[in-house]
Amino acid sequence: MAKRKPILSEEQKKRNAEILARLEAERQRLVEETRALQMQERRRPGRKRRKMSNA
Repeated sequence: MAKRKPILSEEQKKRNAEILARLEAERQRLVEETRALQMQERRRPGRKRRKMSNA
């Protein structure tokens, strides 16, 4: 039995678009925050790892 595609009113389409835009903006913000935290961690002094010596 094939499922029928729901028919959305213009108001519903508009609300969906707004919600999707908000989610995309939130996702971008989280990506940027994560990137900033990673860069901050890399710059922090004293976080350098020692090289393994094979002696």
